[in-house]
Amino acid sequence: MVERQNRWKQLVVGRTLRLVTLAGGACLIVALTAVLWAQATVSDPGVRGINWCTGCANTVGTFQSTLTTQEQESEAPATTQFETSAVVTCNTDGSNVTGCGLGPRFNGNSCSSCHAQPVAGGSSPSGLPSGPGLCNGASCTNPLFQVYQGDGTDAFSNTMPSFETLYGPVLIPRFPYQSDLKTPDGTVHQLFTIAGTSYSGCTIAQPNFTQAQQQNNLVFRQPLPLFGDGYIDFIQNKDILNNLNANLSLKASLGIGGVPSMSGSDGSVQRMGWKAQWRAVLPATLAEEKVEEGISNELLPTEIDQTPGCVINAVPEDPTNYSYLYGDPGSTGKTGMHPWFFLADAERDAIFERFLERPETATQLLGAAGCPGGVQKSCTNGQTDFNNVGCVLCHTTSFTTPPASIPSQGHIVLNLFSDLVLHHMGSCLADNITEGAAAGDMWRTAPLWDVGQRIAFMHDGRTTNILTAIEEHADGWQKGHGGGCTGVGTYQNSEADAVIKNFNNLTVSQQQDLINFLRSL
Repeated sequence: MVERQNRWKQLVVGRTLRLVTLAGGACLIVALTAVLWAQATVSDPGVRGINWCTGCANTVGTFQSTLTTQEQESEAPATTQFETSAVVTCNTDGSNVTGCGLGPRFNGNSCSSCHAQPVAGGSSPSGLPSGPGLCNGASCTNPLFQVYQGDGTDAFSNTMPSFETLYGPVLIPRFPYQSDLKTPDGTVHQLFTIAGTSYSGCTIAQPNFTQAQQQNNLVFRQPLPLFGDGYIDFIQNKDILNNLNANLSLKASLGIGGVPSMSGSDGSVQRMGWKAQWRAVLPATLAEEKVEEGISNELLPTEIDQTPGCVINAVPEDPTNYSYLYGDPGSTGKTGMHPWFFLADAERDAIFERFLERPETATQLLGAAGCPGGVQKSCTNGQTDFNNVGCVLCHTTSFTTPPASIPSQGHIVLNLFSDLVLHHMGSCLADNITEGAAAGDMWRTAPLWDVGQRIAFMHDGRTTNILTAIEEHADGWQKGHGGGCTGVGTYQNSEADAVIKNFNNLTVSQQQDLINFLRSL
């Protein structure tokens, strides 16, 4: 809130001085002082379910209510799998069916290390700026602090990088360039290693994050929530492309373009990840298992770091478990099939994600009580303003799924508020990393369903204030008012500049309504 107020003061005071110089009138000073006070009262009501509506019923983290009996049987074991902490060493006879292969380089030791707000499957867990005790779930702190020096079985000699804070979001580091600062890099540089007392033969070191930060060669991404991703898998390519090509004159008048991230294999529109780098839940989950936990699997079957003394297990460490097709572990008789144990860990994690229910708005659940302030008209008006200023041209309200082989996911209207394509967002939001079709200043339009329950915003978690997050979309506004320009490249202006100008031209009450609408999602 303070951050937002200070920026509004910079903006309005600057306008006041310019106008007073032109008009030279004391009345104008009084009038604009009133504007300054009014603008400063626009506020973020805070996290839904924490700061307001603490009794909100919520569907996030639950499974789809229309799953078949057979599908429902996977719910409990899938949840357990998603929350299971991996250790380094796998059994030499291959009898592990879950939770081994961590490292040699890793960020966390389970899926829920990163996806936990407000429950397993969500966005980055963290405390709020006012301190501990205000977040949902089992822990209010950055969970990486629980695993960086050991996971209960193995001990490591890591130090915590300075950018990971106890009450801040999980931040995943990337280096845009290699050490020569010219050759593109862009890959994740894992925070931790398994080097330490448990594995004395492994002597690899953590990346030199301090040097990278001093060279302006360190950027971050925070975890995205996974709720509803199983439905997004099935949105038809033609619907995404038709939506992109709709309202072209209006979009052009506001400087809005958009580029789909197309798969080079089958021509599908990729729609998962911050830069739309993945097509579907399963390959995204396999990639994240390897990159975040360092566990080799059948998609990426070799270790991240193959330094002698650090390759502990046979690869891949997370394979299809053929020995568990029949009988119980160790059984010599073919007593029946056990398909759950036949699957690799990452495939089970993907089932957890696929079956999660899509988010619902608080007003859908509770009516007026689901809108900050208890006035449902505020959220209704806020959605109208959201549409009128142009936010909806990128944050498309909904798509409808086609018939699906999982019947509960077919013919469903998804109010995800995203067009699922890439947009230029200017130098202030650029990470200087080219990934697939995404240039260094391009990001996929992040879905806004469940945004009311997120703690940190933007790809790098730079703010906990949703008003600041809105303003951060405007590259020009940031450059002129002390915003968080992180990119060092030269890029075109943000496609959101004109939309944010429209937002700033709303009345105070209209801005508040729009914020209330977003926090009700």
